[in-house]
Amino acid sequence: MVQESKLLAQTGEIILLNAENILPKYFAIYKYLESKDCSLMQPQKEFCMQIVCIQMFVNYFYSVYLVSLSGALKATDRREQQAHLKYVNSYIIEGYKALWGYNKQGRSMWGKFIKNYQLVKENDVFDNDIETITNRLKEYAESSITDKDERDLTMHYQIDKGGNPRELLKLEEITIEKEVNRYELFGIIFRMMGNCITEILDYYLVQKKRNELMKLHPILPPLFSFDQYVWESKLAEMNVAMTRNIASQSKTFGDCKEQLLKWPNILKKIQAEYKIDLSDCYDILATSEAMLAITYMSLDLCSTLKLYFNSSLPLERAIALSRMNTICYSIIDRVYGYTSRIGSYWERYLTKPYGEDALPNVLLEIRDVIETCIKTNLYSNEKRLAFVHLKEENFISAIKMLYTQNPLKEIENSIAIVKVLPEIQRAIKESLAQIDKNIKKCNAKKYHWVDGYIEKFAPYKDRPGMNTIYLSLLELKKGNMIEALDIVKKMATVN
Repeated sequence: MVQESKLLAQTGEIILLNAENILPKYFAIYKYLESKDCSLMQPQKEFCMQIVCIQMFVNYFYSVYLVSLSGALKATDRREQQAHLKYVNSYIIEGYKALWGYNKQGRSMWGKFIKNYQLVKENDVFDNDIETITNRLKEYAESSITDKDERDLTMHYQIDKGGNPRELLKLEEITIEKEVNRYELFGIIFRMMGNCITEILDYYLVQKKRNELMKLHPILPPLFSFDQYVWESKLAEMNVAMTRNIASQSKTFGDCKEQLLKWPNILKKIQAEYKIDLSDCYDILATSEAMLAITYMSLDLCSTLKLYFNSSLPLERAIALSRMNTICYSIIDRVYGYTSRIGSYWERYLTKPYGEDALPNVLLEIRDVIETCIKTNLYSNEKRLAFVHLKEENFISAIKMLYTQNPLKEIENSIAIVKVLPEIQRAIKESLAQIDKNIKKCNAKKYHWVDGYIEKFAPYKDRPGMNTIYLSLLELKKGNMIEALDIVKKMATVN
């Protein structure tokens, strides 16, 4: 696998360097075809716009896909690799869906291309190539697109805001071997499609409009390269910090996983054995689910930052920045919210246990960091949708956004969020203690009647048997219902 990884990395670098030149070139051609300066008539004009779109889309999608795979292959920690593999899995599913679709191929980019090709074709020179690519796309779905659910988990950190974060554990089933195999199979289609589209575009557009095309200038600005030098002196420090964070979050992940797999069964057993209502205890379990989601977010962000800092390719760094943006958007949206706190972790887990009481300082500091990031205006649902959903209707916006990012501000915000995530986890643990305190306080009120019995049993508390009853009553007075029942149960077992 080591030798294979090196070969894949080298091939990936070549493809990314080519894509860095292809995307601005075809973006300019697309804008030319869209303008009044283009004298092509319909349906030739629409057909040429379509093949330019396919060429841009395939190069953009495949670059995003490659960057994810590159991160997985370079990872030094299993959780770091898993963070990248989720995106490898998601982007091939997302990209394939746009290119060929699952059920409605006629509406897909390749399906519409085939239909329009029949309207404009002048000969059958390209027929065999188009048919071969179409057949390859069909076969690829049957052999490789079998796990669409993981895409939702990766992009949303759970099915939806009301979903179950425990579903995220399914993402552990994604393996490097499976994704490398899937990548190699799609690589064949990518190369065939790129060659075929280039030849068709040359025949139907370049040969007919060469003079006009020669006059075109790039519309997109060059990808930034200065950012690499800004962070050069801090590279070792950043690597150490991100690696340490990944190791720490990996441990937290293991703890959350253990709790989520173990505690539901324990609570059910206690309910069945003691015939008591433990609905309050499920609030504690829900915080473990939130911790798991935050752990995933932190692993994603740290892994992407590490990928960014260790890349020398401008396009790879730009794609890493775009992913940081979508991860940070999701973190803020899920943890705090942009315009409302309703349904956020802030409302459900962090502040709810405190009721009308003053919030602890750690929560005030978390709020300040998040609100500062929101005020930078780097995050929007429009940008997130463009970067996350590889669709025909929004990928051109995504390419434009990719070339016009603010790397220094993106990194500054991402590092601030990486630092605050452990504080959010600490605050959740503190809210757990508050929930436990609230439960005991509520139980103490519920069992206030024990005061009279404690007074009656106090004179006899040193007698055998009486002592156990007295101790269980004291636990009830404190609100410790489970502890009280355990004392009585032990007495019954001894007798």
